[in-house]
Amino acid sequence: MSSQQTPPASKRLQLRSLYSLSGIINLSLVTLIIAVMLLAYTTYSKLSSFEQSLNSMMDKSLPSVIQSGKLYSQMNLLLSGTEQLSMANSEAMRRIATNAIDRQLEGLDKLSQENQQTYHNTSQLSSLERELDELNTLVEQRIAINNKIERLTAKLFALQRQINTDLTASPPTTASTSWSLLFSQIMLLSAELTSLDQLSEIRQRQGNLDSLFTSLSERADALPADLQQSAQLAIAALSETVLHPNSGLIALRQLQLKILGRVQGRSNFVRNLIADYARLNEFESHQLNQAVLGQAEKTSRLVEQQIKQASLLFIIVLFAYVGFALFIQRVVVNRLKTLNKQVQQRSTGEGHLITVSGRDEITELAKSFERFATTIELQKNTLEEMSLLDALTGIANRRAFDDYYSQALNVASRQRWPLTVLLIDVDYFKQYNDNYGHSQGDVCLKQVAALIKQQMPRKTDTLARYGGEEFAVLLPDTDLEGATTVARNILDAFKNAQFPHDFSGVADHVTVSIGISVGQQQDGKITLPSVEAADKALYKAKRTGRNRWVNDADDDEQ
Repeated sequence: MSSQQTPPASKRLQLRSLYSLSGIINLSLVTLIIAVMLLAYTTYSKLSSFEQSLNSMMDKSLPSVIQSGKLYSQMNLLLSGTEQLSMANSEAMRRIATNAIDRQLEGLDKLSQENQQTYHNTSQLSSLERELDELNTLVEQRIAINNKIERLTAKLFALQRQINTDLTASPPTTASTSWSLLFSQIMLLSAELTSLDQLSEIRQRQGNLDSLFTSLSERADALPADLQQSAQLAIAALSETVLHPNSGLIALRQLQLKILGRVQGRSNFVRNLIADYARLNEFESHQLNQAVLGQAEKTSRLVEQQIKQASLLFIIVLFAYVGFALFIQRVVVNRLKTLNKQVQQRSTGEGHLITVSGRDEITELAKSFERFATTIELQKNTLEEMSLLDALTGIANRRAFDDYYSQALNVASRQRWPLTVLLIDVDYFKQYNDNYGHSQGDVCLKQVAALIKQQMPRKTDTLARYGGEEFAVLLPDTDLEGATTVARNILDAFKNAQFPHDFSGVADHVTVSIGISVGQQQDGKITLPSVEAADKALYKAKRTGRNRWVNDADDDEQ
């Protein structure tokens, strides 16, 4: 007890208020805020003209520049959509490209109205829409022709298969073989029409096919009678498919190449229109940028003047801030460092009491840390006790079992009474885990632990999870007869419980194997049990069939 007199509570409260760190900091912050507000007010009054100039630029010039940028971006997207449309090879791709183009045109039209563009720009945009409609029509025609050509090609292959079938059904002759080779040659030349990309080559191929068709018809007369009719029908169908002036493969390929040329030309024209429209808007955007830059230059000169006038006030506020920072460094930061050092020393066991001089919040914080450290030490002791339990089953773990085993050996030696160790292993538990899953395996281990626990009514008996699916039991003051009784009870309990195990090699339910090591008096001497002996007995129980117990002393088993 200190010999000094304790001040009254009201006086302590006054002292605490006088040295309150939060009060000092709040007062300093209020002073600093007032200084900053003065600086802001002065700066605001000096920059009013700058604000008006900036508002004018934001309201008039910058929106026009932004609109031009958006318009230029829309034109790039429209150019991409045009490329997709010109390259579309299916109706789905055409619709996707058309929808994208429509969206971009709607965006361009909206931007054009918002930007109040000139009549020339509006007229050019209308021309662009018309050209895109024409391009879409040409692409649609090209796709339709492509589909027709694909159907004709499929028809050619089907006709080839039919002729091969008819010729195979009849005995081969020289005439039929010659006619078949010529027919195949015509089919090959017809199929090659889809790969030709020049009109001159297609016309030349048409002349060759005309002469070949004439020879094919002449050779058909020399065919056997049963093949002449099918041959004539095949020639007519082939001629209709390839040489028809309107719907034949040659006519469609010529029309396809013409439309391809028109699509390419129209696409190039549309791209040029888009490029011209983009350049025109880029030029207008450049003019707007120049106007904005000129206005920004005037504003910059005005800002320089305002900065010079505000610099003096800023220096004053800066000195106030530096003084406040030094105060914080000395009164707060240094003391917090001291507190942190003491807390670290306490956490490593090097320090003892956590104390900080002063009568403010940091002192109260040091006291709180001291109380917290005391609480942590109590919790640490509690955790050490909890560490002796198995997290899954809730029974003792191997560490606790080793402690209990050492204590039980000492007691058995002093009291000269028997001691029994049982090692219990779940049979075929790996197969249980592999087939039922690890989560169900955890449930099984909990059930096993609970069932074994029920067979040990004495408080002095100890059950522990020794590792994995292995459990250990300590039975103080228990001889061989008592150990075998407990082992039988455990085996019977699992037999009655009937926990399903369809993948066991012993039974259709969960079973266990038990190894027994008993310490007892022999010839006036005490033989102590060992976990190693119980483990050897357990190994023999598993080796001799599982679902049984084995005593290490005389190798009895059940």
